[in-house]
Amino acid sequence: MIVKMEMESKAESLILEAQKALTAKYYAEAYRLFQEALGIYKQLNQPKKVDQYHQEAEKIKKETVSYAPLPAIDYHAHPFFVSEIKKNPSLFMAARHFRLKMESVPQNIDDLIKHMDEANIEKAVIMTLDTSASDHWAFKAKALTNDDIALMVQQYPDRLIGYGSVDPRRPDAVEETERCVKELKFKGMKFHPAAVGIFPNDEKYFYPIYEKCVELGVPVQSHSGTTGLYFTKIKHTMPIYYDDVAVDFPTLKLVLLHFGIGGWHEQAMSVVFRHSNVYLDLSGASPRIIPRDIIQAANTPFYQNKIIFGTDYPFVGMAQWFNTFNKVMPEVWTEETKKKVFRENALSLHVNPPFSPFEVLKSEGMEVPPGVKR
Repeated sequence: MIVKMEMESKAESLILEAQKALTAKYYAEAYRLFQEALGIYKQLNQPKKVDQYHQEAEKIKKETVSYAPLPAIDYHAHPFFVSEIKKNPSLFMAARHFRLKMESVPQNIDDLIKHMDEANIEKAVIMTLDTSASDHWAFKAKALTNDDIALMVQQYPDRLIGYGSVDPRRPDAVEETERCVKELKFKGMKFHPAAVGIFPNDEKYFYPIYEKCVELGVPVQSHSGTTGLYFTKIKHTMPIYYDDVAVDFPTLKLVLLHFGIGGWHEQAMSVVFRHSNVYLDLSGASPRIIPRDIIQAANTPFYQNKIIFGTDYPFVGMAQWFNTFNKVMPEVWTEETKKKVFRENALSLHVNPPFSPFEVLKSEGMEVPPGVKR
């Protein structure tokens, strides 16, 4: 009798936890808890409760087939609307490369929020792509500005996180970087070396911007690997060049967007492995084509805190990404890995201070020259 009461109490406790998880949109956790309670009710031979909570569990499974298993942070989303894509030759060709149907592209910022809701994405990092100093005809079309992004964030401050973008060839590139952070309140900066035709380790154009980002304490996300953006040269986005950046700016938080997609993921993983402040982002690819090496590495201590979820929306749909994930790899990652990759790593990137080798050495009593930066 006592054992039966204890089992009933345990099952009721699990149901309460499941309902809390469901309210908080931790759907995978809610489903697991319902299933655990079901097992107890089966042992207790209580068919009504078995049927009741079986239906609850199946409802979660059915209704969340295209949802993130927990409230996710999409670290890489572009508010490129239909009107924006149709007037920009390079973006239009990128959309064609991704086989993007225009009916799936947002018409406005409200559509973006709707698509986030349909995938259980709580927040998205949004940015534009500044190529305003380009001499190439395809990049001369008027694009969204940093001020446009700031206005969108103001509309949905609890859902959107703004990043700035600046063409490093602009004479005011450093000043605009500072304005993005101090005036527009952006949380980081985004770059696409191929779009501006400059290597990411260029000391003349990029290094002054990185120095300013270190001073401001904000992370940088930058394209790595091949690109669907036409009229560019992918030699500028080989991940190995970011090793120079990480060595020369050891306290710069740097995220390699798209994980070196297109055959260079091993380079990207090598850079991330050796530098404490360098991260990998998963955007620009369906879970079906993310290399197995990266998928498996996410479960290891070396990479679990260094891999960040992103889609590259609208080129990769949010609900589309999770629909595929839930089909092909729902059990590949541990629950801890899912929490880190889908949510915690992106949040901590903007909160935790960067790792400093200088502070480590000083804490061990080793001599470090005053004012040293690299």
